[in-house]
Amino acid sequence: MRKVKFLGKMPDPFQKPDGTRMTADEWWKNRATLRDFVVDFEYGGMPPRPEVVEFDLLNRPYMRGSSFWYKVTAGTREKQISFMLELNVPPLTEPTKCGDPYFEPDERFPVILTGDACYHNMESDTIAEANRRGYIAARFNRLELCKDRSDKNWRTGGLHEVYPEMDFTAISAWAWGYLVCMDVFEKLPFVDETEVGITGHSRGGKTVLLAATVDERIKYVCPNNSGCHGAVSYRTIAYEQGEIKRPTERLGNMLDSLPSWMGPKLTPYRDREQDLPYDMHYFGALIAPRYYIQFEGMQDYWINPIGAWQNFMAVKECYRYLGCEDHAAAWFRPGVHRHKLPDFTEFMDFMDRARAGLPLREHYGLNPYPEFEKNFDW
Repeated sequence: MRKVKFLGKMPDPFQKPDGTRMTADEWWKNRATLRDFVVDFEYGGMPPRPEVVEFDLLNRPYMRGSSFWYKVTAGTREKQISFMLELNVPPLTEPTKCGDPYFEPDERFPVILTGDACYHNMESDTIAEANRRGYIAARFNRLELCKDRSDKNWRTGGLHEVYPEMDFTAISAWAWGYLVCMDVFEKLPFVDETEVGITGHSRGGKTVLLAATVDERIKYVCPNNSGCHGAVSYRTIAYEQGEIKRPTERLGNMLDSLPSWMGPKLTPYRDREQDLPYDMHYFGALIAPRYYIQFEGMQDYWINPIGAWQNFMAVKECYRYLGCEDHAAAWFRPGVHRHKLPDFTEFMDFMDRARAGLPLREHYGLNPYPEFEKNFDW
């Protein structure tokens, strides 16, 4: 049997400094202040919204069900960077015109977007299934925005060349890429920019959690196996099955091995996560009332699925308090660290049902760890 240690209770996002509790109306009024606080604390803040966003279609996709390749350029008026954005579009009614990014089609398609093109997780089978359901399958490579390295040179190149005076993290730079993609979607006439879902795996899951927190245009968000510094409670430490061996990943592990991801204000909280003024369910709460679902592998022990369940129960309680309980869900599946067709399909099912106004699927309410009580009392 796995063993769990709780490092104090998870804090209440609705508690005021005087100890009283916000009403839902007060939460909406104070949401931006809380968002800016936790984003700065956890991720070192965000780069500014770009002053310039331009895009250039690089190919002439005449075939039905075509891939559109764009060179996206964004940044300040003085300096920009570029990255590639691929849109795999369902068959259009006027396929001979789909090489023109400004033509007026009969359809506007919803989008599933990932920045994990570097992982190759959104494969041809996923693209085909998304297109069959009427979704654009879109992807970009977040590493074009910032290196995924932890040596002293990780800040060279990419977005840090545009904002050299700022100390944002690699995850913040990657999340900025999602915001720029949303700017592009607003200008493409075959994209329904009001129906965009984003998903990412592992460090990519941490990224989509941040991107959706800071950009309210993103309607559906799915962090997949995001782990510590993602959709997992810092205050839950789990151990492997059987004899107590290695505990799950903690803040100290992240600070040692991946400092380029970590906001500088986290450093004093090594081995004292219970003193953090928030926990990661705050980010899920800040996504409300939009649609949130987190995916976890129950044998992905290092990622801490028990801590992920504690995080989700707290997120769900926040959604309940805000009157949108049915907009938050979680899928805990057997298996390890992966992001493949079954996971994308589950996200599509979630989006399909939300768009149709249907209730959540029953298995989203199943408790994978009934032996552990929830680690909050609000």
